[in-house]
Amino acid sequence: MKRKDPATKNQKYLAIFLALTMFLSAFMIYFTAIGNNNDNDVPASETGENFVTVPFSQIQGKHVQHDFNSIIDGLEMSPAGVTNAKYVDLQRTEGTPLESVFGNGQTMNVSFSYGADVTKRYGASYADESGFELHQIPEQKINIPLGTQAMPYEGYSILDRTNGTYNIWNVVGSPSIIGPIQNVANVIGVLEGNSTSSSEYDQILSRADPEGSIYQEVVTKTNSTDIPAEQYYKDLKKLDDGSYVQTTIYLNPEPEVNEKIAVYQANSSERGVAYNVTTLGNITKLEISSDFESLYNESTLLSI
Repeated sequence: MKRKDPATKNQKYLAIFLALTMFLSAFMIYFTAIGNNNDNDVPASETGENFVTVPFSQIQGKHVQHDFNSIIDGLEMSPAGVTNAKYVDLQRTEGTPLESVFGNGQTMNVSFSYGADVTKRYGASYADESGFELHQIPEQKINIPLGTQAMPYEGYSILDRTNGTYNIWNVVGSPSIIGPIQNVANVIGVLEGNSTSSSEYDQILSRADPEGSIYQEVVTKTNSTDIPAEQYYKDLKKLDDGSYVQTTIYLNPEPEVNEKIAVYQANSSERGVAYNVTTLGNITKLEISSDFESLYNESTLLSI
């Protein structure tokens, strides 16, 4: 019998693994260019068609300046009420099975027509199904449609990236903000200290170590998020030896969560998986580590 290519197997496992363990992006934003003959003060186009490439330094007003190295940093910029949020380090996906699902900096560039690679991505969603994203663009430049209008707000320039159909706006900086105009304005409100940032996940995040993660996620149980706990945090890391470790932290987990963990931990070594479980009050923290395939199999067994 011909043995399956390991890369093919990894992609198969990955697709199911992610379906069981995480949200990818509930509100992936796509938009198209808009071109017209309006006069503008932007430099000549580098793309040759309906975009012009503008360095951030040539965009008037304040630019976003905030640490952006983990989901914690993203939540600090998010208005209160986040029901789920995701953070992906696209540099760390490269060369891993996760690259086929998350993409990399170049695929983000194409998806958002930025003209520059995105290295880190954060998205936040709310109960009313609204949301926004934050993108790290190290090259500090951006493609904007010809004739783009900029709306001044709190000293920032909110760039219109809509063609009359999509409500998509940008504020540049480190990181850049992208989303519907009201959501972008709400993020600016947090940055300027006029609104309260999200603190809903402080309790579980106090037990997390997000540094070095490929992805991180937080979720609150709502009518549309059926999870076996009041909240959970999850991350995935690739270790130096090529193995992976997944950490899940549950706030007020349902009894079945701890029961399943205990059952599968008892004989985990037979499946080549290492468990590390700690419980403190109403929080359960589970770390499982192994090669990617075994980690996928263990997540399927746990189904939590």
